[in-house]
Amino acid sequence: MRILIVGAGPVGCYTAQLLKERGYHSVLLEEHASLGKPVHCAGIISSDLLTILQPLISDGAVKSIINEFSINTPWEGEFSICKSGVAAVLDREKFDSDLGKGLDVHLGERICSIEKNNNRYKVRTEQGKEYEADLLIGADGAGSMVRKFLLQNYGKKGSIANIGINYYTGMQYRIRLHNSAPEMAQDSIKVFFNSDIHFFIWMIKEDSYIIRIGVIHNQNKDILDNFTRKEGIKGKIIDIIPGRIPLGLLPTYNNQIALVGDAACQVKPLTGGGLSFGLQSARILADCIREGKLEQYDSRWKKKFGPEIRFGMKARKIYENLNYEQRREVFKIFRKNSDFIEMMVDYDHHSKLFREAFRKPQILLDAGKLFSFYLEDLVSEFIS
Repeated sequence: MRILIVGAGPVGCYTAQLLKERGYHSVLLEEHASLGKPVHCAGIISSDLLTILQPLISDGAVKSIINEFSINTPWEGEFSICKSGVAAVLDREKFDSDLGKGLDVHLGERICSIEKNNNRYKVRTEQGKEYEADLLIGADGAGSMVRKFLLQNYGKKGSIANIGINYYTGMQYRIRLHNSAPEMAQDSIKVFFNSDIHFFIWMIKEDSYIIRIGVIHNQNKDILDNFTRKEGIKGKIIDIIPGRIPLGLLPTYNNQIALVGDAACQVKPLTGGGLSFGLQSARILADCIREGKLEQYDSRWKKKFGPEIRFGMKARKIYENLNYEQRREVFKIFRKNSDFIEMMVDYDHHSKLFREAFRKPQILLDAGKLFSFYLEDLVSEFIS
């Protein structure tokens, strides 16, 4: 079976590595000239996921282990959520390069057309090359061309006209500071919320002189520039890392075409993180291929992550509609229950925290005062 994977980012490469373990050879097409560049995300994964990936990556791919998230808002004093080893900060260039080792990656190949010829797919690139595939896998990110082709040719009954994807744009600066980094430990991530940003600003310390500062917002550059001025952060921007984040649920398999990662919208709606669900869904896809049950891929990954994504999209919509005072009340509840959050927080499964919180009478009462209009819909996702 000829397997062609479009996109050699971490999810595409991990898919190929898993297929290699199962005895399959795959060809990867990557539009960029090297693996790991340009970087498109903040570069944080859970420690649980890091353990799974450890055999494929080197020590140099991990910059630090995170034990604390520092929460900053205009409404409440700074407070921390501490959990030992909850996440890891990656060197994304090294991480991606490690995942690509030993794979058949064709760099600098940007696809321009896909067509079906009998039972095979013919993919052409802007560089004038043609590739044939019995199975086509789209790991080509938020603006996936493979996804566009799949949806245009989706074979199930019913219209796909109502399938919608909400796109968010992000940006991260890597700054080499003139002086040492602001007072923060390398095992801590600072996050800053306010009433004008639907997500948050993050600050990550790589070492004594390099920090990452990023935000998801349609005016991301203005926000980052204003933030660095306000915080008195002075240094040279050595990298500007843009990103596009797709949120939604859509068909991810049809007629020997499968989508994985951002191409499949396998993204956490509350944070915009895409590595976790994408990498874990790659394993589900590889298992389906080995078992000869590709038609089950879409339902299998959605059974595992669909409830999380649906809940996250509902919670995101609620948060985006809150006014200044309501957001203040949200963080008052968070700070009041920080010990409970520390016990229950799961970096990859945000719904776990909410599900357990809804079973606490006082938290439910406090939340009910604020979210009475939405609470029943949220609770229905997880409590029967």
